[in-house]
Amino acid sequence: MPKEVIVYSGKLCGDCQNLKAFMDANGIAYEERDIRETPAYGEELEAKTGKLGVPYLILDGEWVRGYDPGQPFSEDFARKLFGMDAS
Repeated sequence: MPKEVIVYSGKLCGDCQNLKAFMDANGIAYEERDIRETPAYGEELEAKTGKLGVPYLILDGEWVRGYDPGQPFSEDFARKLFGMDAS
């Protein structure tokens, strides 16, 4: 599992809330950056990824999309993100 996790999210984003709940339940510490509350975070996200889609993560310095496009949140997807065995 990554040592440093930063989550770019938004309060109205269901996938963001589900991903944070998954991390909380699995003891994964993270820093949250809400792109609506702090527009500079949105600007940073767009500059680095070309997108404003959330959730987006930085895992040990690597930018990673925190959702599977066109799919609802799934724990299997989240487990893969964090290098956990799917169960």
